[in-house]
Amino acid sequence: MTRVQAKGMGILLEWKTVTEGQLYEALVEVINNCSYRQRALKLSEIHRDQPGHPVQRAVYWIEYVLRHGGAPHLRAAVHQLSFCQYFLLDVAAALLLGAAALRLLLRRGASLLSRTLGRCWPGRRHSALNGHCQNGVVNGKCDRNGHVTQEKKVK
Repeated sequence: MTRVQAKGMGILLEWKTVTEGQLYEALVEVINNCSYRQRALKLSEIHRDQPGHPVQRAVYWIEYVLRHGGAPHLRAAVHQLSFCQYFLLDVAAALLLGAAALRLLLRRGASLLSRTLGRCWPGRRHSALNGHCQNGVVNGKCDRNGHVTQEKKVK
């Protein structure tokens, strides 16, 4: 609707905020002011000013295609693309490869950072982490790898 107003063929009214008075004033303005009608007629004339009748143009192009054996030179280039080019499989593969490389890089970086920080700040070892609770009962974890050792298993 803004194009109609920009081209001088009408008045823009906000649908959600229009009142009866605004609608009436806009209708009276468009009906009584002949500049809107003249502008619409001018744009209509521009639109209809084409060489020949549309039916004659359609007949010409149908005959043209028949004369030139289907007119393959007029076909869009998309009809000559391979399967991989049409579905952009090379781009998809590059994106997947990049995402996999980024994931690997981030995982390795996080692992390296974790090991480096573990060496710099070993932290405190609580009694609950080294296989014993405060009362001396085994909690099921070994200091090194988190598994229960044979001596500490409770049956």
